[in-house]
Amino acid sequence: MRSFSLIIGEGGSRPKSLLKWWFTAASIVVAALMMLATAGDLRGQQPGQDLQDALDLHRAGKLKDAIDAYSEVLERNPNVVEALNWRAMAYDDLDELDKALADLNKAIQLVPEYADAYNNRGEIYRKKKMFREAMLDYRKAVQLDRNFAEPHYNIALVLEQEKNIGGAIGEYSAYLSLKPNAEDKNEVEEKINSLRKAAAARPAPPGERKPPQVAAQPGAPPEAKPAAPAEAKPAPSPGPPGARPGAPAPKEAVPAKKAPPAAEVPGLGEVPIPPEALALIAGLGVLAMALPLVGYLFFAVMLFLIARKTATSPAWLAFITIDNLFLMILIAGKPIWWLALIIVLPILAGAMTPLSAIDPTGGILALALSALFGLGSAAVYLFVCLGIASARGKSALWGILTFIPCTSPIGLGYLGLSR
Repeated sequence: MRSFSLIIGEGGSRPKSLLKWWFTAASIVVAALMMLATAGDLRGQQPGQDLQDALDLHRAGKLKDAIDAYSEVLERNPNVVEALNWRAMAYDDLDELDKALADLNKAIQLVPEYADAYNNRGEIYRKKKMFREAMLDYRKAVQLDRNFAEPHYNIALVLEQEKNIGGAIGEYSAYLSLKPNAEDKNEVEEKINSLRKAAAARPAPPGERKPPQVAAQPGAPPEAKPAAPAEAKPAPSPGPPGARPGAPAPKEAVPAKKAPPAAEVPGLGEVPIPPEALALIAGLGVLAMALPLVGYLFFAVMLFLIARKTATSPAWLAFITIDNLFLMILIAGKPIWWLALIIVLPILAGAMTPLSAIDPTGGILALALSALFGLGSAAVYLFVCLGIASARGKSALWGILTFIPCTSPIGLGYLGLSR
């Protein structure tokens, strides 16, 4: 019968070797799972074709199917504000205003600078006869995007209802100045002329803005700034491809919203691109993809050389993701469980960002925890870099240079290539 010492080896060296191999196998499995999780997360952040399919259903007028498709996108990632915005517009078309308002409130909470969501929420408020709230949202949309034409039209509708003829004329004119090729241009110009006749037939009340007497073109006030033309929606059903997300379009003489955007950018094919520019773009794209690979290979080769010069095995772990972190800890002579800190702490720091939306302190607690976890991970990695420099018999300065991202190639290069 073999003795226990023969099984484990002299001095217990074999268990340590077996631990390394078991850890290598386990880390490869963990790396694969993390890659799958990352791919799933990216799919949630960039819904891509799933969101495009939902938009196609919306354009086709299949509102309930579109709502189901938007909901599937949001089940995978509830922070896709485009899906929230367009599901709200589908609810609006079905006169489910409360559901539309809830989606738009969440979209604005996630992205406070989302001008289209403010404009669309203003439309919901206007339909609910909450005119003060509607005007605030329209004004906010204009403040966020000076070239956003549709809020001016919607503001004009409210002002016209309030008998503020001068103000309504000014807003209609601003709408046309920002969209000189609007599909409803003739209708809006007729409305402006009709309002001017009505204003001329009675004295303007105090505080009312006077309508412009002379304009360079019908519907364009002198103070309005021209903007690039944009496509408009000619009918209440989802309109032409390429319409701006969230922007309104005529519906019963009221531009409530635009149609979902198409996959392609409108007019891009009409812009000639020189072959030299295409070659430059292609070259930059290849360079952008190659640089991360070159950087990773440089890091792996230098870590491999450092492992060889410090007699740390197996040195080939330098070329395997996550395993190279394990190899760094071995070189630095730190406990193996430090690897968990390096991996888990950044994940916890990133997890605090979505939790800030439900943080009762308004995101302060989540921000503090995120900073704490980030600093903890950085501190652990710094001590590992200092340990590697010490193992090579070099000054701590080289460990600090290895830790700092912009000087990391210098530190790694010196520790790997120097004697």
